[in-house]
Parts: sequence; structure tokens; C-alpha cells
Amino acid sequence: MGNLVLIVLLGWGIGALINYTADVLPLKRRLTAQFCPVCESRQPLFNYLIWPRTCPKCGTRRSWRCWIVEFISIAIVVWQWVEPSPVLGFPLGVLVFTYFGIVVVIDLEHRIIMHTVSLIGAFLGFGIGLRLHGLVPTLVGGVVGFSLMLLLYYFGRVFARIISRRRGSSSIDEALGFGDVNLSGVIGLMLGWPAILMGLTVSILFGGLTSIVYLFILAITGRFRLFTAIPYGPSLVAGGTILLYFRDYLLAYLGN
Repeated sequence: MGNLVLIVLLGWGIGALINYTADVLPLKRRLTAQFCPVCESRQPLFNYLIWPRTCPKCGTRRSWRCWIVEFISIAIVVWQWVEPSPVLGFPLGVLVFTYFGIVVVIDLEHRIIMHTVSLIGAFLGFGIGLRLHGLVPTLVGGVVGFSLMLLLYYFGRVFARIISRRRGSSSIDEALGFGDVNLSGVIGLMLGWPAILMGLTVSILFGGLTSIVYLFILAITGRFRLFTAIPYGPSLVAGGTILLYFRDYLLAYLGN
């Protein structure tokens, strides 16, 4: 029972870290003291982390995202404790989840994968890849992941310019950002060669499925517009997650 309490606290702490990073880093471009996103006044630590999670100056409450992220983090850390990743094990599995969580939350809210986050991911991915695959497969996986997504990035820019000219618009949202290219390289380092090819395939399939569902929801709610850009970082993370955390299930499925 005591171990379970510690694991739950660890999950909550990771969720709090993800929330803090997503609150601070995109707005300040560096790690600072916690602050209110509306009035930018500094928040007392207990207020920010525990209760009442309301700005004492302007009364703004923290978003429901904070509670959702913490709940999901606790659930995932407990799951990893009970059934660790067959590839990473418990400590690395929790560490990679923390990184993926930061990437996904920031990309969903701000539609950006920051270069600072990508750089940290590159060191993390290289270390994990070196441990799992050795030097050459790790480097080849990173280069292939980065290069293939770079090609898609430039194709998307050309496509966006063509559509923009035909519509007589000065600009149009691009499907991919350079942060997606960097993230693909990070995941390539983690997965190594040739697993990165499977990872990108899963990411593309996942991205296509979620895009259809998302656009359908926009259509039925009357908010649909043509060429709506959707953050692609979560799809790349999904591909990496499936191969790092569910590899045995995937191999068993493919074997059948």
C-alpha cells in the first residue's frame, strides 16, 4: 500500500510538471516562477499546485486541463508500475511519458513544438536509442525520421502556397511545422532503424483517423472551414508510444 501511495504521488508530480511547463514555457520561452496567464501576477506555490488554484489578484481559475493532465499522469504511472513497457522498463517509461506529455499538451494548446523541447528530446532520444539499439541504428533512425518529415514539411509548404494563390489569400495554415520535423527526428532516435518506418506509418494512420473525427466534430458543430490545420505532434507521439509501450501487442497482432 505504501508503494502505491508513492507511485500515485509520483504520477501527480509528473502531471504537475507537465502542466507547469505548458503554462510557462510557451509564453515566457524559459522556465520562470508560476504566474497567472491573465494578469501575469506571480502565484503562491501552494495555491498554484494544490488549492484553490485561483489567482488571488484577478480571480482567474486554472483550466480543467490541469486536473485532466494530473489524472491521466497518475493513471499512466500506476499502469507502468504494474505493467512496465517491455522496451523501456519503468523508469525510462515514465521519463519518456513525461517528455511526450509536455510535447502533446503544448502542441494542442499553442500549436507549437518548441526548439528547446526538441533539443532536450534529442538528448533523451539519443540516450535511449543508444541503450536499446546501439549507435548506428540510433543515428540512422534519427536521420531517417527527420529527413522524411522534412520532405513532407516542404511538400506541405508548397501545397499551402498553391492553395493560397488559388484562393486569393495572402496566407493559409500549414499542416506541418518545423517542430514536427524535429520531433520526428527525436522519435527516430528512440525507435532506431528500421523501426522508425513503422512508427511513421502508425503516426500517419493515426493522424488521418483523428483528423477525420476532428473535422466531423467541427462540421456538426458548425465550425468547419476548409484546410483547417490540425496539430500533428500528438500523431507522431502516438506512433512512438505504440512501438515503445505496446510493441509486444503489435508484434502479436502482425504475427497473426
